[in-house]
Amino acid sequence: MRPSFIRLAFIPLAGLLMAAAPREYSREELSALEAQRQSVIRQLEALEKAESESGQDVTSLERQLISAALESRRREEQAAASEIKLIDLRTRLGSARDALVESTDNLEEIMANLAISGRHRPPALIAAPKEANAAIRAAIVMGGVAPQINEQTDRLASEIAELKSLEQSVLEEQDRLAAAEERLSAKQAEIETLVARKRAQYENVSSEAEALRARVRQIGGEAETLRDLLAALESQAPRAPAIKPRAQIQLAASRTSTPSRTTDAPRNPARSPAVANLRPLGREALGGLMQPVAGFVSRNWGDDLPGGETAKGLYIQPRASSDIVAPIDGTIEYADEFRSYGKLLIISTSDGYHIVLSGMGRIYGTPGQTVRAGEPVGRMSERANPPPELYLEVRRNGVPMNPARWMQGG
Repeated sequence: MRPSFIRLAFIPLAGLLMAAAPREYSREELSALEAQRQSVIRQLEALEKAESESGQDVTSLERQLISAALESRRREEQAAASEIKLIDLRTRLGSARDALVESTDNLEEIMANLAISGRHRPPALIAAPKEANAAIRAAIVMGGVAPQINEQTDRLASEIAELKSLEQSVLEEQDRLAAAEERLSAKQAEIETLVARKRAQYENVSSEAEALRARVRQIGGEAETLRDLLAALESQAPRAPAIKPRAQIQLAASRTSTPSRTTDAPRNPARSPAVANLRPLGREALGGLMQPVAGFVSRNWGDDLPGGETAKGLYIQPRASSDIVAPIDGTIEYADEFRSYGKLLIISTSDGYHIVLSGMGRIYGTPGQTVRAGEPVGRMSERANPPPELYLEVRRNGVPMNPARWMQGG
């Protein structure tokens, strides 16, 4: 809800508050002041109701996003399984074709030998006894070959039938893969719509959204390393944005109730309930960290990397364009390009941990926004070769920690 109408309501009130020195008020002035106070209170109640409804809308959107992300991951796994099956079918199809060619060649060779033998009648035994004996032996051999010919033709017929079956299976699996890709694309479009709605809802109630994004971009430009960036975010970025209308109304109401008082409201408001209720990552969350994207872990914590360094996190290889979800509840601290990391997303938990994700093609969230575990926060690039790779890191006080300690099933 936009606060423009609130500023209009405060114009008469501002004139009263600018008195240079305390003075006594007449009964009429006190009545007018009380009427204004009651008006502000009613506006505050309306805004609190709107804020509550906005919070309910965000909660509903988060549930829809998590549900959509789960369905999207299921579709991705189906598509990946179809791709693997298709590769296996095509391999078997190639082997069947090779076997068919070999069997055909063998059968053709046997038939050619039979044809040659049929064109050479054996000579009379009295005229050429040696040649006649050789012809008799050849006839005996050819008689033994007949069962082999029958076996070869039967095998050839079986291989032809298997080849046709495999070709049909490949076509059917291609159709299944295309259908899975189509359903996945529709689900990802739904996720993007929900993400846009949640972001608009967040920006509508956050007075610091744009300023916070600018501050985070400035910090990212000044920081040289990821550790510097995390330290800067820890010291400068607020845990939760202020609520736009409510802070202004509360300040005006406090001034109205005591006309001579001119102190400002606190600059750093308390954490919002949404942030206060976020699930921590500490010892109680061991085994509760979700894998942010469907795929296989290509490199683990401590594995050797090119250049002689060791991995300080996990490297996950998903399918191209896979959806990325928040591994745990938290607040987005950074969502932008950063040095060699490319697109970098940093999520802070309520107990001081930082989840670092890099290598994605798109980022959905914005600094200051709260996210729930399983909620989509980005998408991998469409690049298929080389395959995309997502990097996951867990840090505490700037020090990398093994993510496998918190991973589900780890």
